[in-house]
Amino acid sequence: MKKLFFLLSLYFSINSAFAQFHDDKNLLKTSTINLIWANGPSALRYEVANLAYNSHHWQNGGIIVVELFQKSYSTDYQKYIIENGFQQGANSGSPKVTLVESKGIKHLARVILGDPISLGTEFAGYPNYSRSIYVDCFYYSQYVVKISYLQDRVDNLTGHNQIKINLSPIGTAIEDFTAPTIPDMDLTTSGNLKIEGTGNHYVMGNVGIGTTTPKEKLAVNGNIRAKEVKVETANWPDYVFEEGYKVSTLQQLETYIKTNKHLPEMPSAKEAEKDGIDLGEMNKKLLQKVEELTLYMIEMKKENEQLKKRVEAVERTKK
Repeated sequence: MKKLFFLLSLYFSINSAFAQFHDDKNLLKTSTINLIWANGPSALRYEVANLAYNSHHWQNGGIIVVELFQKSYSTDYQKYIIENGFQQGANSGSPKVTLVESKGIKHLARVILGDPISLGTEFAGYPNYSRSIYVDCFYYSQYVVKISYLQDRVDNLTGHNQIKINLSPIGTAIEDFTAPTIPDMDLTTSGNLKIEGTGNHYVMGNVGIGTTTPKEKLAVNGNIRAKEVKVETANWPDYVFEEGYKVSTLQQLETYIKTNKHLPEMPSAKEAEKDGIDLGEMNKKLLQKVEELTLYMIEMKKENEQLKKRVEAVERTKK
């Protein structure tokens, strides 16, 4: 009897402890990972879960939420969404991770996905894959990780719509990293999009219009119409009119043009087509060439005046 009582007590104790990590309410499940931390001068990577999915078909649980709560050092809360639905991610059913909320003053962790690994099984003729869900911790930081999901929780991944939760992951050393501080935002609409505010709007990164790969603060793949464009620049070419500035002779200029098919210090047609042109720099160069042309005209005027005087002197001697 005592032995039976002991076994029953042990059974309920184990299940009670297990329930402390998992909370299943109807279809929604949540799991809380044991405290993870980097207690030395090196960042650590923890594999908190493994996700199984199909490479093409609908997933029963398309969204997984991973929340990070920092326990020490400073305040930090981060919320990540892992999308695993049909045609979501980089290529059809491949999951992607997005930071949607970030609070606190010091962010020392991040969520990333591992590479896809084939499970060797199929669903409806398409292969099943798995990906690791990692939490990276910066050194001397501690985090509690909460994962919410709809997948079937299993100990071994065999097919799609499954997830394996690693309650006590072991950290492995990684290189230092910079944790994201600003949530990603994707505003998509098939209609008009209006962003309204009475104050100033600030964009610290690059902005692309008609392109998803802007390399400048504003990249526009298309036409621009504006009533006024002001370009701030320095070193305006008034130096051309300074005493001592020398321009090439017309013979030197002619030789250069015949050889290069464009004016000196100006980009060639191929260079302009490949790299574009800097409006501020181009305006300076154009003004420089106009001012140099003015010097040529002034010099030609002087030569014409001298030639005119010589002609008039010759005509007077003939009379």
